[in-house]
Amino acid sequence: MGGEDAWDLFGSDDEGANPAAGGASKRPRPDGPPDVSVAAVGGVGVASDGTGAGSDARFGAPETSHTTLHDHVSFAAARALWSGVERRPPTLEAFVAALTADAKSRAPEVATALRAHRPEGGAAADALLATADALARRDWASVASHAEAATDAHARQLDHGNWPHECWQRSHVLALGSRIAGSLRVLSSDENGDGVRRSASTTSGIRTNDGLGSVALEALAMVTLEPDPANVPIWLGGAILLAEKQSVARARRGRVPTPSDETRTQSLIPKALPAPLRTWTARLDPARAVARVSADTTSPAAFHETFARRNTPVVLEDCVAARRGWAPPDTWRDLAFLTDAAGDRLVPVAFGGHGDDDVEDATLEATREMALGDLIRDFIAPQVASSRDDEENAEEETESSSPRDGERNEKRKNEKTKNEKIAYASQHALFHQAPALARMVGVPAFTLGRLKADRGAVNAWVGTAGTRTALHRDPYQNLLCQCAGFKYVRLYDARETRFLYAEKPLCEGNENTFTKSAVRVEDPDLKRHPLFAKAAFVETVLRPGDALFMPKGMWHYVRALTPSVSVNFWWN
Repeated sequence: MGGEDAWDLFGSDDEGANPAAGGASKRPRPDGPPDVSVAAVGGVGVASDGTGAGSDARFGAPETSHTTLHDHVSFAAARALWSGVERRPPTLEAFVAALTADAKSRAPEVATALRAHRPEGGAAADALLATADALARRDWASVASHAEAATDAHARQLDHGNWPHECWQRSHVLALGSRIAGSLRVLSSDENGDGVRRSASTTSGIRTNDGLGSVALEALAMVTLEPDPANVPIWLGGAILLAEKQSVARARRGRVPTPSDETRTQSLIPKALPAPLRTWTARLDPARAVARVSADTTSPAAFHETFARRNTPVVLEDCVAARRGWAPPDTWRDLAFLTDAAGDRLVPVAFGGHGDDDVEDATLEATREMALGDLIRDFIAPQVASSRDDEENAEEETESSSPRDGERNEKRKNEKTKNEKIAYASQHALFHQAPALARMVGVPAFTLGRLKADRGAVNAWVGTAGTRTALHRDPYQNLLCQCAGFKYVRLYDARETRFLYAEKPLCEGNENTFTKSAVRVEDPDLKRHPLFAKAAFVETVLRPGDALFMPKGMWHYVRALTPSVSVNFWWN
């Protein structure tokens, strides 16, 4: 199901009135929330409502050919981004020369188009032209300053809704590239004393390396939104790589490599839940379990008819499998492989449980950019080793000779959990950044041909145990694929929104706005949020190979039970 719009083969999904998104629908629906538990939808492999999701009799056999993400039509811009870089490593001089020529050629036309839009078009146009002029004069401090003014104007425009014309994307990419060029040139002249021209004012007031990593990652994000590879500038891949290299070097400055660094990453994410978690999951209420079907016996048409059209969540077992274009499970578990493939690539990392108001380790920033290899070495690998030690000692601890011994063991576990550092590279375009990893991802046929760059996304989620994604809902259909480790997921239908204390979203006029709940799902304050006790939910534990379909607008909360690697697909 490469790039063709296979959704059309299954008829209209009435997207303009999606009941899961809270809108009106022409289809009748019950007053209360739908029952999407195993009991209502069916057991593993076969649905019990007569639609035939567990057989091929009505819809035909599941597809047998599968496209990797790297070869998918939605990845065309990323292929263009790295094509030149793969042949020749970028240099700062070549990148700046290409950017300067591009800005001279395109900035006047883009600025003219920007001025047609209110309220920020004029400010964005002025800042873009000033940036192009500063590039031509090689005034690097002014380049960085004017380019930042341009990106600020672009951001303010988003407060009033989606960018109204593609000229905003073109301007934003030029400005981001210019921020990288200005910052790197100023840093280079500071370090080398080469006499590169600057503005009359000192450069101490501008941000150079501070924030450079986030600028690079924003430039990468712009590529993920681009459906036409012809619109990717030839200099952009080099700009991103150079900015990442500088940011990673700065983050690692002062750290002396040790012989144990390589040993630390020579470990595998466990493929089985630790004994205490197996006990916990066994206590989950089966009546609340999300339905499970086999991906082997569920065709895309059956999936569409039984689940997608009805806005019903489902776990597709064995969806992440080598026979569907994915790398083998042991590859995803292998921390050394991930480090070798993309260890020097910059990723945004949140600490203390993603979505929390606090950070458990006061020495850590709430969010910062760091190399993927450093995240693995300093956070994930030590936790894997620690959990392995716990498993080996579990039998000894359960045979404590006295109640006091048992209390001491429990206290030690609690202290250990408190002291463990939680870190999460979440919702990140890692595969667009590291093409070798994109070849490990098979695009599921269950995305129904709707995965396209300008109306969807593919994200990586890599982190320790204990990461939590706060209860929220997305403006997309969502398929969460579990590659390694285990996650607990709880789902609330859109009809439960009145009990969930939804916060006012940022950029409310933007079509791609995400809505977050104020409730801590597993530790709610019912004095502050008393109605939450009335909210009905279903739940599941995702294991390696599972893919969870969550309809557009369905509330979901996620907690990692072990170190974990996940991939999700958004589409509309």
